[in-house]
Amino acid sequence: MGTEEMNNEKQTISKEEAAATLKSVDSTKRDAIKSFRIPLLLITLISLSYSLIVFSWGMTEHDNLWALGMYIGSASFVIFVAFSLYTFRLLGIKINILPRSNERIKSELVSLLIFAVILIFGRQFRVYEGFEYAPHIAALISGGYMTYLLYKYPTGEYVVGNQK
Repeated sequence: MGTEEMNNEKQTISKEEAAATLKSVDSTKRDAIKSFRIPLLLITLISLSYSLIVFSWGMTEHDNLWALGMYIGSASFVIFVAFSLYTFRLLGIKINILPRSNERIKSELVSLLIFAVILIFGRQFRVYEGFEYAPHIAALISGGYMTYLLYKYPTGEYVVGNQK
């Protein structure tokens, strides 16, 4: 009976150690993701350039001058994203652009759907419903959401925080 109690204690201790190790790994991953965060200026520039794309798309009719805003926004968006990826590379951090886990694929698809709905409805409400401020609101929402995602989840990984 004495050896069974010792085995149970070892099993309990190993479970506690495993839980502590998992908690430590989770904490380390959360801290690493926080250290990977892009500078706020770059987050702001990426979000503003995407907002310009959404706003210009909503205001464009028959290739008017707003199409130029869409082209400028697209070019600046690509440049700022490339600059952020290059910054990570200089720091020795390899960012996975394509999602590899099922959770990340699902979250990326949901984000893609949200951005697509905002982009489409921003234009449709102005053109067909006559709501002139729809592109303004769509650009504000999409820029805010982009800022939130880039600040909160800089690597695209969604790590659950401490639950107490």
